[in-house]
Amino acid sequence: MFDLNPLNLPDAQLQQWIMMIVAGMLGFFIGYASHKKNIVRLEGSLVITKRDLDECHRSKIPVFDGNDEETTVLNRIRSRSNEINFTRLGRASAADADDLKEIMGIGPFLEKKLHVIGIYTFRQIANFTKEDIDTINDIIEFFPGRIERDNWVRQAADLTKEK
Repeated sequence: MFDLNPLNLPDAQLQQWIMMIVAGMLGFFIGYASHKKNIVRLEGSLVITKRDLDECHRSKIPVFDGNDEETTVLNRIRSRSNEINFTRLGRASAADADDLKEIMGIGPFLEKKLHVIGIYTFRQIANFTKEDIDTINDIIEFFPGRIERDNWVRQAADLTKEK
């Protein structure tokens, strides 16, 4: 008596094609919008990374020439500077350098060691975490636990506030 099969309607196939086209276009626009946000985020990250890379290339780390023990130590320390997380500590150059000898426990040679690995400012030292302290202590071949005993982080934070 009644034929309730929607596929028997004269325009059923047309309706199905219209719904598929609308669904496809809707999916395309939603996907495009979400990918556009991702692209903008990644492009911003790329700009920051390129800037950091250019800054890295501009601030050449000097290779020390000579045969004395100090030169050998500084070159050995310089070769391990890539182990430090400068993204969190912050980057600085010799032009930004603070007088790190103002921190109790840092002398002239230790200041040279810190400069060789890229630590120039009180702000960078104030950003040290326990992991950074252990890594830097190992890199600069300093007495274990000395950075914490002399409390460089607190001293650097205080000196940063004074500036």
